[in-house]
Amino acid sequence: MEPSKHGYEIHHDQCFGCGKNSIFGLHADFTFEEDGEVRFQYNFRREYQGAPGFVHGGILSALLDEAMGSLCFHLGYIVMTDTMTFKFLKATPLEKSLSVRAWPIKKAKRKVMLESELRSLDGEILYVKGEGTFHILPPRFFSEKLTGGQIQLSTELLSLNKQVRNKIFNRIAT
Repeated sequence: MEPSKHGYEIHHDQCFGCGKNSIFGLHADFTFEEDGEVRFQYNFRREYQGAPGFVHGGILSALLDEAMGSLCFHLGYIVMTDTMTFKFLKATPLEKSLSVRAWPIKKAKRKVMLESELRSLDGEILYVKGEGTFHILPPRFFSEKLTGGQIQLSTELLSLNKQVRNKIFNRIAT
C-alpha cells in the first residue's frame, strides 16, 4: 500500500469536495505533492456562479476548506474545520483553469494550522488567500459513514500517511 496522493482515495464517493458520485460536488482532485503541499488546477463550472461570470464566494471558501482538510488527511489526521478566514482579493472568473494550493504551517496539540490560496495559472493574480485551523479528531470518529464503508482500508491508509509524512511537521518546526 502506498500513501494517498488524491483526496478521493480516502473519502467516500459522495464527498462534496472530491467525491466522484456527488452530483453537485466540486469533483476536485486535492493532489498531495511530496514537498508537503496540496496543489492542483481547478476550473469552476458555471453552476458555481455568484455575480455574472464570477464564482460565488461560498464556493471559493468551500474549495479552499476542502483543500486544507484534504491535506490534513494526506498527512494522516482525521480533522474537522475549527476556524477559517479568507481574503477575497479579486473576483474569481468562472470556466478558467486556476491554481489551488494548500500547505501546513504548524501542528499544536490537537490542532493543525494551514494556509491556502487560489491564483491564476501563471501565478500573477492572487484571487483568494486563506487560513484554517483544523481540530484533530480521535480515531473513534472515523466511521463507516465517513469512509463509505471502507473503514479498514482508510484507517490503514491514514496510518501509513502519518508514518511516512510525519517529517513534514518536523521540517516546518525547524
